[in-house]
Amino acid sequence: MAEPSDLDRSSVRRQFDRRAGSPDPADFLLREVERRMLERLELVKLVPARVLDVGCGLGDGARRLRGRWPQAEAIGVDLSPRRIARAAAIDRPVGGSWTTGLVRRLAGRGAPGQGGSLARYVVGDAHRLPFATGSIDLVWSNLAFHWFDDVPAAIAEWYRVLRPGGLLTFSALGVDTLAELRAAGLSMSALPDLHDVGDALVGAGFAEPVMDAERLTVTWSDPARLLADLRALGGDPRRGRARGLVTPRRRDRALADLGARLRGGDPAAPLVAGFELVYGHAWIGDKKRLPGGWSPVEFRPPPARGGPR
Repeated sequence: MAEPSDLDRSSVRRQFDRRAGSPDPADFLLREVERRMLERLELVKLVPARVLDVGCGLGDGARRLRGRWPQAEAIGVDLSPRRIARAAAIDRPVGGSWTTGLVRRLAGRGAPGQGGSLARYVVGDAHRLPFATGSIDLVWSNLAFHWFDDVPAAIAEWYRVLRPGGLLTFSALGVDTLAELRAAGLSMSALPDLHDVGDALVGAGFAEPVMDAERLTVTWSDPARLLADLRALGGDPRRGRARGLVTPRRRDRALADLGARLRGGDPAAPLVAGFELVYGHAWIGDKKRLPGGWSPVEFRPPPARGGPR
């Protein structure tokens, strides 16, 4: 059973808003997981008309999905207004001219309708997606799942917006992520367990959910860079997080202590920590469950007497 979340949704939004305009030092992890998710889609026989990237950040995933299926409409949704604004600016044709947009569309690189952009972007909450029921063919979400403070509600929204026959594919940081830092005494947000997520997918009505995980080990040269990367991944948006300013002397002492713990007494050793990467995908059946958990029932008249049975 999943533990109740201690995440503060407004803090999650503020954390990512603050970092929207600066270079992302942790981008390596998002892009690596994105690459692995795209590889998994190679095995999927699906030609979607509309794809949705939930927790799209700066839009890299939405643009790659659009590049994979040029005929599809690609949409990115994110809780952070500043990230959505920056994603739209990145995706906008240089100069924003009608001519540039036309050239991009003729070259097969433009989305229908809006100045040749590869995707369109919407500010929205993953727990209440601003899309019609059954309007999406593919829901994609890369390393956003662990920022959902109400996992059943977010999964229910994925189920709601997908069409019958639609596909969900997502990744998340699993419960064993950064176990080395937890062992060293660093307080961190709780992360989802693979088995709990699979159970939640079944409970929401998804068919044939498949869950698996792999471990990615990363090394850092110093604890300050390590913590900078962790902040870039979302910081600490817990309700019960420590608040207030930290003096430079106290910060330096804490970093030195963390480095010593992780190095195990060898000052020349690198700082090593692992990420448990959880992947999941699941399909919507040909007939979706109705709101409230009801199942559709069809009544068929009996064959005419003497006719085919």
